[in-house]
Amino acid sequence: WRNYNKDSGNTIEMVFVDKEGTRIHASVGEQLIKQFEGKLTEGDAKVVQLFKLYDAIGDYRTTAHPYKIGFFQTNFVGTTDKFSSEVPEKYFAD
Repeated sequence: WRNYNKDSGNTIEMVFVDKEGTRIHASVGEQLIKQFEGKLTEGDAKVVQLFKLYDAIGDYRTTAHPYKIGFFQTNFVGTTDKFSSEVPEKYFAD
C-alpha cells in the first residue's frame, strides 16, 4: 500500500512472507518508488536481496517481527517459482 508521512514523504509499504510463514514489514522510500513499484506486485513470489534491516519500532506494527526491511538502489528483486501459489491461512494471522 502507499503511505504518506510528513517526515518521510510518499512510501510503498508491504508485508513479505517466507515459505515458513514468517512475516516482515518492508518499506520503499519516496526516492526509490519508480525503481521498484513495477517489480512489487501483490500476491507474486519474489526473491529480494541486498536490503537493510531496521528495528521495527512504534505503537502500530504490521507484524510481530522485531525488524523491518528497507530498500536501497542496490536491492535486487527477481521472480521465483519456488514458492507455492496457494497462500496458507496461517500467513495472515499471528
